[in-house]
Amino acid sequence: MLHVSGHLRKVRREDGYEDLSAPLVINCCGFEKFFSRDYIRQRPRGRVDYQLLYVYKGNGSYKIRRDFAPRPAGSVILYRPGEPQFYSYFHRDNPEIYWIHFTGNECQGILARYGIDTCYVGESLQIKQIFEEIIRELQLKKDYYQSVAEHDFLKLLALIGRMKKQGGKTQSYPVIDELILALNQRYMEPWSLKAMAEFCCLSPDYFSHVFKQAAGAPPIQYLNRLRVEKARELLIFEGISVSAAAFLTGFRDPLYFSRVFKRFTGISPEGCRKNKVGFSSILSPAGSRGYCGVDVRF
Repeated sequence: MLHVSGHLRKVRREDGYEDLSAPLVINCCGFEKFFSRDYIRQRPRGRVDYQLLYVYKGNGSYKIRRDFAPRPAGSVILYRPGEPQFYSYFHRDNPEIYWIHFTGNECQGILARYGIDTCYVGESLQIKQIFEEIIRELQLKKDYYQSVAEHDFLKLLALIGRMKKQGGKTQSYPVIDELILALNQRYMEPWSLKAMAEFCCLSPDYFSHVFKQAAGAPPIQYLNRLRVEKARELLIFEGISVSAAAFLTGFRDPLYFSRVFKRFTGISPEGCRKNKVGFSSILSPAGSRGYCGVDVRF
């Protein structure tokens, strides 16, 4: 068995530590890989702190309330203080498990905020990396390490909550993420569907499919929405001309810009500039990528 862990305190206790003097305290965090022998953990009275486990690879068997059943890779298991803990791993399954013990006077509210309970979220490299960052902080104990570990843990819970809402759908498109970041930084450049597809090294048809699946909108529609948001800021806060706002946000034809702007917002660019009319409710994000949800056809 490979065991790697970091601890807040020098002395370790089987029943853990309870600390209600702070909102959140990370007691310890670790990783275990079983490749030579089976493992069984039995804590009939549980621990005085919380335990969150993540099955990164393989699977494990856990007793949750009355049921004792295998949980596949991608599963999250939560044990609350005083809750009996019974779980086991078979080395033939090559399980890789991350775990963390935590306490504090706001743990219940924090878990409720992100909807954390025993669930399936899928295999995630990002979750693995956050666990490893917390382990490193607890091992090195550099300045403010407790604060860093606590913030990493909150990020971990937020990510688990997000993935849980997605129903454990873990298919991701890193190239689309990179393109979205590029579009947000270089929206004024002459992007075309072909240029976006080449950026992602994908065929135009397949690119359009995966972009809409990842971002919630077709590529050109997403780009125009982004450009309109930037143009709105220029018109309201800088007071520049409509033609200048169009050029600075990547539109080479002011008339086309005006049509697109009005279709997204319901007002003309000139009306926005003169009357300082905002439309945050129209352009507020409706999905994970900030797509405004307006049905615009070109």
